[in-house]
Amino acid sequence: MRPSFALALLPVSLLPFPALARPVAAASAAPPPLRIGLDRRFRHSTALLLSCAKPFSLLDAATDRPLVRGLPGIIYKADVSPQGIVLTRADDVTGVPVAPPLAAVVLMPGQAAPVQVARMDGRLPAARGIPWRRYRGFLTVRREPEGTLRVVNTVALEPYLYGVIPAEIGSDVPLEAMKAQAVAARTYALKNRGKLAREGFDLDDTTRCEGYLGVDGETPLSNGAVDDTRGLVLAYVGRLIDAPYSTDSGGMTADGGCAYLRPVKDCNERDGKDYAAGGKYHTWSRTFTPAQLASALARDPRTRVGRFASLALDGLDVSGRVTTATVAGADGTLKTVSGPDLRQILGYDVLRSTRLTLTRTATGDYQFDGKGWGHGLGMSQDGAVSMAGPPYRKTYRQILGHYYVGTALVSDLAVALPGAR
Repeated sequence: MRPSFALALLPVSLLPFPALARPVAAASAAPPPLRIGLDRRFRHSTALLLSCAKPFSLLDAATDRPLVRGLPGIIYKADVSPQGIVLTRADDVTGVPVAPPLAAVVLMPGQAAPVQVARMDGRLPAARGIPWRRYRGFLTVRREPEGTLRVVNTVALEPYLYGVIPAEIGSDVPLEAMKAQAVAARTYALKNRGKLAREGFDLDDTTRCEGYLGVDGETPLSNGAVDDTRGLVLAYVGRLIDAPYSTDSGGMTADGGCAYLRPVKDCNERDGKDYAAGGKYHTWSRTFTPAQLASALARDPRTRVGRFASLALDGLDVSGRVTTATVAGADGTLKTVSGPDLRQILGYDVLRSTRLTLTRTATGDYQFDGKGWGHGLGMSQDGAVSMAGPPYRKTYRQILGHYYVGTALVSDLAVALPGAR
C-alpha cells in the first residue's frame, strides 16, 4: 500500500497540531508527493521573502521544530550568511533573527492554502511590487555549499500538474490537447521521479524536466484537463513508459530506440499536411560565416580543433535527424560529436532541432535548414494542438495513441511506480 499523501507530506512533529494536520482518508491511494526544485526563478538567490495568506509555520528542516507561527500575510525574510539561513520578520526594524542560522527552513501552511515566496536579491521588501510566486504544498529553503539559496516545493502529483500544463502547452489551446499533455506529463513525472536526486529533489521546473508555474499559472480550463484525466498514465505491455515530448517534431517524430517511441510521420493521412505546419519554428534557417562557426565551435572542448577548417554532417537517421557531425582542423585534427551534442554546443535556440541539413552557400557560409523545435521524441505539442482543433478534432486518446505507439491508458495504481517512497 502506498503511504498517504498527508502523512508523507507533513513532518512528524506537526501531526499533533490540528491546524496543520490534513484529512488522510481520501488521499490514501495517491502516489507520494514530488519534490520540485524551483530553479527557474530561485536558483542562486541570496534573499527571499516567505509568507502565506492563511496561518503558517516556519520550521527547522533538520528537526521539524517549529520556529515561528506566522499570522496570515505576515512576511519573513530569509537571508543567506556564511553560518546558514538567517530568518527575520520583514517588518521588524530591529532586524533581530527569530532563530540561530539554519541549514534549511520549511514554510508550511496551516491550512490548504498556497505558500508564497519572492526573490529579493538587492531589493527592499516594499508592500507593493513584491514578485510573489505561489505554490501548493510546502516549501523548503536550504543553503547551498556555494553560499546561495535553493527552493524546493513538495507537492502532490495532481496539484503539481496544475502548474505544468500552462507552462508546457498553455491554457489557451483546445481542451483535448491539454488532456493529452496532462497524461504525458503525469507519466513523465512518475517515470522520472528521482531524476535529480543527487541535487536533493525529484525534478525541477526547467527544460531539464518539465516546466512548472505553480498556482500563478493555473486556470480553470487547464486544471479541468488534469482533473478529467486524474490518475491516467501511459503503459506499454503493462509497464509505465517514459513519455518525453517537445514543441514540434518537424513532421516526423524521433527514434527513441524502443517500440513505443519509434519514428512516426506527424501529418494528416488524408492531405499529407504536417500537423504542426503552422508552428512558429516548424521550418527555420540559420547561417554562420566560417569565422562565426569557428568561434562557436571553439568554445567547447568537444569541437575545439585549433584553426577551424570545416564542419560536415556525417549522416541522418531514419527520422531525418543528424546522427553525428565532424569538425576538421587545418592540421588534420578531427573531432566527431553526436547531433544532439552539436545542437547543445551551438545553442538550443540556434539549432532548434537536429532534423536539419547543412549546405555551403555561394559565399562560403554554412547554412543550416531545419524543421521543428526540440528533441522530437514522443508527443509534439504543436502537433497535439493542431490535432485537437479544427478540422481534425482528435480526442486526447487519439493524440496519445498517435505519438506513443502501442501504448495503453491505465490507472497509475495499475503500474509499478519507480522511486516511490
